[in-house]
Amino acid sequence: MLPKNAERKKHNRQDRLPSEVTRKYDSPMDTQPGETAQSRTVAKLKHRLRSGQFINAMPGERELSKALAAGRGTIRKALAQLQEEGFIAAPDKNRARKIIRTSTSPVQPLPLLEKRVCFLSSVPIRDIPQSIWVELYQLEKALRIEGMALQLVEATWAEKNNPDMRLEKLETEHPGSCWILYRTTEEVQLWFKRKSIPCLVRGVSYPSSNLPYLDTHWEVLAGHAAGYLYQKGHRRIALCIPDSKLRGNRLMEQGFLSFQGEHYTPYVIRMPSDAIKAAQELNRIDLADTGITALISTRSRMLISIISWAATMAKSIPEEISLLSLVHEPYLNHVTPPITSYRSPAEKTTRRLIRMIEALLEHRRISNSLILPELCPGQSISTLNSPPPAFESIK
Repeated sequence: MLPKNAERKKHNRQDRLPSEVTRKYDSPMDTQPGETAQSRTVAKLKHRLRSGQFINAMPGERELSKALAAGRGTIRKALAQLQEEGFIAAPDKNRARKIIRTSTSPVQPLPLLEKRVCFLSSVPIRDIPQSIWVELYQLEKALRIEGMALQLVEATWAEKNNPDMRLEKLETEHPGSCWILYRTTEEVQLWFKRKSIPCLVRGVSYPSSNLPYLDTHWEVLAGHAAGYLYQKGHRRIALCIPDSKLRGNRLMEQGFLSFQGEHYTPYVIRMPSDAIKAAQELNRIDLADTGITALISTRSRMLISIISWAATMAKSIPEEISLLSLVHEPYLNHVTPPITSYRSPAEKTTRRLIRMIEALLEHRRISNSLILPELCPGQSISTLNSPPPAFESIK
C-alpha cells in the first residue's frame, strides 16, 4: 500500500493536463536577435531611475516582477547588473536595495511607451467575467507603470453583421496605440486586419484574420474534461456551450467530440444567453430518456443557470447529475457543493498579455499563446458504480 502522500501525488499527476501539450504552448515569446529578457528589464529599470519613479530605495523583487511582467530570476539578474554598474547598492539582508545614483542624461522614453491600450468588448462591460476583470486590473496597473493607460470600450453592436461603419467611428473616437479584442466576431477581426491596426485577440482569432491571440486551449481542455468524467464512470455526457458563432465555442465542441472511449456517447446542448430560455433548453433534453449523467459548463454565467435549473427541478448535485466547469470564478468558492473546475492563474495570463502588447508596439513578431488551466477537484462529480477503464492523459 502506498503512503498517503504518495497516493495524493499520484492522484494529482493523473488530474493534470498532459505535459507534452503544456510544453508545446508554454514556450516564451520570440525576441529579436541579441535582445534578452534581462536587457529589456534593465532598460526599464534604468528608465524608472532616471525619471524619479524610484526614490531612495528599490522595490522588492516580487513587486518588480509583477510590475514589469518578468520572472523573479530575470529581475534578480537585472538588479545584479544595476549593482555592477553602480546604480544600486548590494542587498542588505531583508532591507530594500539603496539607490546610489541615477543617470544624469535626460530621460528618453522607451520605444514601447505610448498613450493608450484599448480593450474592445462585444459583451456589455457589466457581463465581463470576474476572472477577466482580475486580468484587466493587473494589466491596468502594469501599463500605468509603463506610462500607458487602459481604456475599456463597449461595443455590443459588434456581434451584428456589417459593423465597418461603426468601427470607423469608434476608432476615430478612441485612438489607441494598440487594441485588445475580446469576444469579437470574424467581421470585426477582419476589419482591424484590413486597417493594419496593431491588435491582439483575447480569445481565439479566426484563420481568415490570423491575428495574434491569447486564450485558453479550449479544444484540449474540453477533451480532457470528457476524459476525466469518463474516468469517473460517466458514459453519457453533455457539453453545454453558448449558442454563438465564436471560434472558441467551435474548438470546445471539437475537443469534446474527439474524445474516444467505449460506450462514450457525447451530447451538445446549445444554451441561449437568457437564463429562462437556457432552463427551457435543459428541460427539452430529457435526462431520463437520454441517460445523461454529467454536464460540462463552458461559461460562468451558464454555470449559474445550470445550478438554478437543477435546484428548480430538485435534481441533486452530484447524486443525480454531476457538474464540471471549464472556467473558475471567485464566486464558486461560495457554492455548495464545491464545483469541480479548471483554474488559470491570472498573474501568469497577465504577464503573457503584457509581453504581447510590448511586442506589438515594438513591431516584433508575436507568437500565439494558449493557456492550459489546472483542474481543481470539488465535490460536484459522483463516481458511478460501473468500473471505469484506465484513463490516461490526452495526447
